[in-house]
Amino acid sequence: MSVKVRIPEVLRKFTGGNDQVAVEATTIAEMIEALEKNHPGLKERICDDKGNVKRFINVFVNEEDIRFQDNLQTKLEAGADVSILPAIAGGSEKKKTDSAVVRRVYLNFTKEGVTQPIIYHVIKKFDVIPNIRGASITEDVGIMSVEFSGPREEVDKAIDWIRKQGVKVDPIEMNVVEP
Repeated sequence: MSVKVRIPEVLRKFTGGNDQVAVEATTIAEMIEALEKNHPGLKERICDDKGNVKRFINVFVNEEDIRFQDNLQTKLEAGADVSILPAIAGGSEKKKTDSAVVRRVYLNFTKEGVTQPIIYHVIKKFDVIPNIRGASITEDVGIMSVEFSGPREEVDKAIDWIRKQGVKVDPIEMNVVEP
């Protein structure tokens, strides 16, 4: 069955510049193999030498992290929306020269917020790159240290949006780091 896979900018050189591709797969493992067959070089960017998704690569199926599902055996329905999101810092050259900033913050989640895919939504809504530096989450509370980089205006909008979702945002460092 066909699923849509969103490709991050950093990996688009393997897909001929396409930001999304369709593949036939019923699990994440099959999807990765199909990606590799159609776009050689992608698998080694997504998976480690044991075939598992790399620690700093996030894969979402319909906005749900596969690590909280069945990981590589997560089932894919026809038309599923899969996003591959590498947690990287920095940005394109254009962003770096366009008043780019890096902000490091703690995100403090309440019981209601711990299950929300906030980082996923930030990536989809804003032109920022989040780099999750650490996290501790239980069923009742969560804290995550995140580094957001990108154009100053976009980083500010993303952090404001996160606050509006009921997440407390505290700076790790008071200063803005210019890349």
